[in-house]
Amino acid sequence: MYKKLPYDVYFDKVYGGWLGKCIGGAIGAQVEGRKELHNFTEETAFPKEWPPNDDLDLQVLWLHTLQERGIFITSRDLAEEWIEHCWYHFNEYGRFLKNFLRGIEPPVSGWFDNEFFRESMGCVIRSEIWGFICPGNPSLAAWYAEKDGVLDHWREAVWAEQFLAAIESSLFFETDIHRLTDTGLEYVPRDSRLFKLIKLVHECRRKGMSWIEAREEVLKRFGSPDFTSIYHNVGFILIALIWGEYDFGRTMLIALNCGYDTDCTCATAGAILGGILGAKKIPDKWKSPLKDEFVMGFKLPRKSFKISHLAHETCAIGIAISKVLNRNIEIINVPSHVISMVNSIPIEIPSPDVEMFVDYLGMPAIGKGEVKEIGIIVRNHRPHTLHAQLRLEVPSEWHTSSPLKVLLRPDESRMYLFRVSSPRKGVLWERNILRAVLTSADGHVWIKEFGLCGARLWKVLGPFWEGIGYFEDHASINKQYIDESMISSGKELELFSRGWELSAPESKLPLDKVISLEGEYCLYLMYRFTCPEEREVSLVVGASGDIKVWLNSKLLGVGIGKYIWNPVMYWFRAKLLRGENRLVIKYVKRTQHPDLSFDLYVENKDQRPGFSVWQIDMGSILD
Repeated sequence: MYKKLPYDVYFDKVYGGWLGKCIGGAIGAQVEGRKELHNFTEETAFPKEWPPNDDLDLQVLWLHTLQERGIFITSRDLAEEWIEHCWYHFNEYGRFLKNFLRGIEPPVSGWFDNEFFRESMGCVIRSEIWGFICPGNPSLAAWYAEKDGVLDHWREAVWAEQFLAAIESSLFFETDIHRLTDTGLEYVPRDSRLFKLIKLVHECRRKGMSWIEAREEVLKRFGSPDFTSIYHNVGFILIALIWGEYDFGRTMLIALNCGYDTDCTCATAGAILGGILGAKKIPDKWKSPLKDEFVMGFKLPRKSFKISHLAHETCAIGIAISKVLNRNIEIINVPSHVISMVNSIPIEIPSPDVEMFVDYLGMPAIGKGEVKEIGIIVRNHRPHTLHAQLRLEVPSEWHTSSPLKVLLRPDESRMYLFRVSSPRKGVLWERNILRAVLTSADGHVWIKEFGLCGARLWKVLGPFWEGIGYFEDHASINKQYIDESMISSGKELELFSRGWELSAPESKLPLDKVISLEGEYCLYLMYRFTCPEEREVSLVVGASGDIKVWLNSKLLGVGIGKYIWNPVMYWFRAKLLRGENRLVIKYVKRTQHPDLSFDLYVENKDQRPGFSVWQIDMGSILD
């Protein structure tokens, strides 16, 4: 349906959305991560200083990407801009950086080696930009949101971003929160947990529950120890919007007092209600402390840090999109200064003559001496048949199958399969860059670089356990199931010479795939690796059980008494040697299923963009 949207209405709603985002992010930051029910009032909700807000910052970066690269952006465009400008490495952001810097692109970068954080709030809080640049077109907003979400998330978190983007796109012509939610639900699979969560919140409202009772129901059914989990936090956002009843102050206080990821929940609720109401209807008490300014936590070339200017820039992108991708919406009465911004935005459709994509056909990883099949998809956009040869270039000491002939008619695409084998001796590096090289008969060359992660090689002794009863097995961190003095005396290689090998593509070891023993047991695991330089690091271990950790014969510490796994449970400061290092972990499984993860962390003290705090330049010693 063709609709007209006056610019003053468009701007007021976008400006209101960004104001609400900034207000909510600022008041929520002061208790971010705290899980108790709070009792803030309008007199106590405001912070003394207004902090930077990653909820907004990355969306300003996405706006910059649209301004520089045009409206037909890809996930890779967003990823490259992040690497160039943003140092943020919190939670799933860090997993994205680790993956992308290893050559693993979206959408694989969102789910690989990211089990714990891939359904967290990091992409959900980036939804507003997509809704605001696609007024009245929730499908288009969801299309953009998916390109964003898959950088560092998968499935339900991506759907949550699409859900919110659809709402934020629709609020320019619809203000009823229940109808807006119904629109958003069109982009959420009916069999998903997210769909059930959203329905639960509405059910609580229909039953006449208070917002506190609704919060309890959400936590009872969808709560998580991860304070950033999408489930309870999206629930809190909806509770604030529904029980807030379009009162800005009440909505903000409900979101804030629900707790957990409050900078995200308050910011998103504030953005949606700010967009519904428009900037003019947000009470001065809430918006005046901002002084129409926002603060960023990383450097980005901008002429202005005024929220109103940000809103005009956002609207300019929306107008540019309406000329090409959103033609059923006409934005009228546009001021001349905005028209000049619109004219500078690239709107041309990219037209590569040939494209190449990678399909890992599973994990983007390979272990010691393994053979892996990889698909290279070639798409011919040329107006004539493509005659070419496709070859795969691999690291030294690796092997791959012979080059393949390519014959593609115009607009035809096909997958070409290559087999890659890794070395059995030497070093298997964690970061490995491969190149698909396509050479046409007329001499044109196209290159696609991509990463293939070298799986960590662990040597394992065990499992060991004691049968102490008819229905019970037992293992203890205090009992020596092997001669542990051999570890502290530097005889690890001799000790583990009789161990079995375990290949771990991700930081979390796939123990459940190789050990089916259900009771308690003990394992000793050695990771022998090389480091390119002497380096101060943190060894980060997650375990659903008890652990004991040695590095290069030195006991670093013990971790006991925590049995719900997350990847950042235990931190041990240590110095890696240049060259060979030997890590030994004693793990006592205490739960039904084994959970053990390990990673190496180096702080990004200088806040450098394009730096992975999770180290990617190590290699497993295979000999």
